[in-house]
Amino acid sequence: MQHRSIHAFFASSCIATAIASAVSPRAIAESAPNAGSVDRHVDDDDDDGVKVTGVTDVTDAAELVPAAAAGLPPVLSGQEPGARDRAAAAAATSGESAREWFGHKPWPQWSRATGDWAGTRTSLEDAGVKFSGSAVTEWSKVFRGGTAETSAFRFLVDLNLALDLEKLAGLAGGTVFADFQTANSSGGGITNGGYQTYSNIAINGSITQLSQLWYEQWFASRALRLKVGKVDANSEFAYIGAAGGFINASAGFSPAIFALPTYPNPSTSANLFVYPTENVYIGAGIYDGASAADGIPTGSRGPATFFSDDQSDDWFMIGEAGVTFAEAGPLTAVRAAVGAWWHTGQFGTFDGGTADGTGGFYALAEARLWKPDGVKCDNACDRRGLWMFGQLGFANADVSAVAGQYAIGSSIVGTFDGRDDDSAGVYLSIVDFSNSPSAGFGTNECALELYYDFVLTPCVHIKPDLQWFGNPSGGQTDDSLVGTIRCTFTF
Repeated sequence: MQHRSIHAFFASSCIATAIASAVSPRAIAESAPNAGSVDRHVDDDDDDGVKVTGVTDVTDAAELVPAAAAGLPPVLSGQEPGARDRAAAAAATSGESAREWFGHKPWPQWSRATGDWAGTRTSLEDAGVKFSGSAVTEWSKVFRGGTAETSAFRFLVDLNLALDLEKLAGLAGGTVFADFQTANSSGGGITNGGYQTYSNIAINGSITQLSQLWYEQWFASRALRLKVGKVDANSEFAYIGAAGGFINASAGFSPAIFALPTYPNPSTSANLFVYPTENVYIGAGIYDGASAADGIPTGSRGPATFFSDDQSDDWFMIGEAGVTFAEAGPLTAVRAAVGAWWHTGQFGTFDGGTADGTGGFYALAEARLWKPDGVKCDNACDRRGLWMFGQLGFANADVSAVAGQYAIGSSIVGTFDGRDDDSAGVYLSIVDFSNSPSAGFGTNECALELYYDFVLTPCVHIKPDLQWFGNPSGGQTDDSLVGTIRCTFTF
């Protein structure tokens, strides 16, 4: 019977995703999940009928983490993470894409489903205007355990535009980036009963928003990088490139960093990175903290709460330092980093008191253990090989439900002969809950994920994913098994 349900899951999911790809997303600009326990009441002066009394609110951090841990690893088309060394990003060549049109290269070989727009796209990119887009649809089912044998469908559509100011206006090292997102989740984000979210695109309800709008400038022969504007903090801090294929939200960033301003609530910020040597980077950022502490959805709003204390006077500050090596003995593409963060908001503690601010720290490491013949270390675009990574995070156990998190994972790009673009991976994450007597948690929660990413064409990926949760939410429900089929379209 169990085998039949699994077969039915895969069959149903393919049908669901095919139907979903033809359905237009709902344009509902609704508050994303980082709401916390904020006081709300009707106010005729407020356009949406809701007044957020942010400055005086006390937020229960334990309520925030399951919602906040929906960070999206920056692997979508056009969503490259911030640079970790001085080397310029590998420039995409336009010669291949120029042939991605009807009558030239066959459609199954196109890197983007809409091709080169009869040469227009190449001309725009040569001039410094790059458009990228992708759609992620997925269907999940709780096979056993958890709170119920339920299923859920969700999607995320991402459109972004990057302007190279050197090509457009002669300003070397300058970039303007805008990112539009619309997403919807029909429940199912926590139906497995676990604390860690099994989908990194799951949100409460729907969003339609300009998620990011920033300006980046390099200085001093690429020894200094400044990025200001509305930014997804996970694209600059705590991300792990080798973990980008996993869909468990903990792989995006440690759930101990529960206040991180990331999808679906990026926020206005200023980020500065220094590269004292070719292999060392040091970065810091200050972000609008209104979402985590005051329940204000910064993802759908501009910089008002960053520049004004009328609704919120809270800040999120984070710093990270790391080293990178193209080669280190038998390893390649090595990176190790440590970081710390602090949120200035007022948070409730498990014993009924309050804390004026809270913070934590994290560490991560990643490396390619093996690469096939022909892969050059100086080509960051060729990620074929076997990767290994680890992460950990710690937070104030009096405030945060997650006192610590420990994770390790491995992924391989190029799984078999002739399948150079397919990838597969295994990820294990253990959450150590707060041992405060008032927290009410039992044993640690364990999440284990397995996935295989089939590349049907360069622009169409199908990823079966299976996750097991041991002692969900500290043993509050039975162990659960969750399956997901994710389809990604790049256009």
